[in-house]
Amino acid sequence: MKSLRVLWLWLAPWVLAVASGYQDKPEPERGPGPDLPLPQSAEQYPYYGNTPEEMLPFRGVEPYHRFWLTRLPFRGPGRDYPDPPGLKSLKVGLLSPAAYGPEGARGARTRRGVLLAFEEENAQRQPGQLPFELVQRQDSPQWGSAANIVVEFKDNDVLGYLGTVDGDATHVALRVSLKIETYIINTSDPDPSLTETQIPWLTRIFPDDRQQGWRLAYLIIKQRGCKRVAILRESSRPGRMGVLHFANYIRRLGAPAVAHLLYAAGDHHLDSQLHAIQAADPDAVVFYGQPEDIGYAVATFRRAGLRAQFFGFDRLKEEGFVQAAGPAAEGTTITYFFDPDRPDKPWVEFVRRFVKRWGEKPDVYAAYGYDGAKLMMEAINHAGPNRFRVRDYLATLDEWDGVTGHMIFDARWDNIAPISTAEYKQGKWHFEPFPELKRPARPRGPTQASASGVSAR
Repeated sequence: MKSLRVLWLWLAPWVLAVASGYQDKPEPERGPGPDLPLPQSAEQYPYYGNTPEEMLPFRGVEPYHRFWLTRLPFRGPGRDYPDPPGLKSLKVGLLSPAAYGPEGARGARTRRGVLLAFEEENAQRQPGQLPFELVQRQDSPQWGSAANIVVEFKDNDVLGYLGTVDGDATHVALRVSLKIETYIINTSDPDPSLTETQIPWLTRIFPDDRQQGWRLAYLIIKQRGCKRVAILRESSRPGRMGVLHFANYIRRLGAPAVAHLLYAAGDHHLDSQLHAIQAADPDAVVFYGQPEDIGYAVATFRRAGLRAQFFGFDRLKEEGFVQAAGPAAEGTTITYFFDPDRPDKPWVEFVRRFVKRWGEKPDVYAAYGYDGAKLMMEAINHAGPNRFRVRDYLATLDEWDGVTGHMIFDARWDNIAPISTAEYKQGKWHFEPFPELKRPARPRGPTQASASGVSAR
């Protein structure tokens, strides 16, 4: 009897597996080993934001499946719906952050770029063409308020909408977009996790913090030769999500952070953070947060005698950083999307028109807001007043030219065009370009047009 019990315990897992049908399943084929390049077929896009292979997760083992190599399709109805009768305008929504919140000023600059695009487009409309109408709404700090605004957009029959800077609001809005089947072009949210859901109703033209993170890691570890990296970041969701991938990248390069410290937004009591960083003896410190807070931290650390190289993300390009840091800003290096003083004609002409309209030079938020609006209106002009055909136009773009430059979209509909770096020297940011990114090995469709009048290359 004892022998029978032992035999049953040995056979039971196999019996259950056969009964469930699992035993008949063939073992999945393994892909190439970790020393081989990832497969790139005509149906696959650059993997993980075109991150260099040595910084990829699971680089030492072939995973069972890799996400984000192909685009998820939309197989629902709607493309053959008739145009709505009695249209007097073509409506597009704009979701902006609250004016009194931490992202309010960036949202206002985005809005100026969007308004300029709408004014220019309506000025060019021919007799008989419906004008574009912008339906503007501001988010509030209350969690979930973006959901109500997006539903309101649907009630106003918008054909698509633009926004926003805040990652929390954009995450909520995106999920409602999936339900109401209305496309969103994100122009200013750098949260890397936004597009990981791969919901086929969003295109992000704003390069995310994942893009900046690997570029910054490569600069610090490979180019500058730093080995001991400390991180000081804002204690917030943007801070956590912004630095998350950077911390992983430097660890995979063999230089995990020797200190990873937080501060509360607006807090100027940094004694404990300073002492911890001094004790870690770093040769590089990476900052993430609002530019005024980081400027204060940089000045404080330099006065205390910290001699490490300082690095940061794009927001340090804003004037608040240099004003708060003063002479301590010298030598700080950041990642940035492009050189705002570049001489190419589309950018120069846009700057001229923006200055004429608003009396100030555009920043990246205004520029990407302009491009997002132009791209949305281009899709509507091409597809007509049908949300599903607008989606098809936007979701099949591989490349597109705007005033911000040439965009390349991956399987998550993220713009993964290469970004630049800039070092603050002698009172000015000096930019260094990055080598051109290899474009997706996919056949170009007939719809890749250009907002700047130059065909996508």
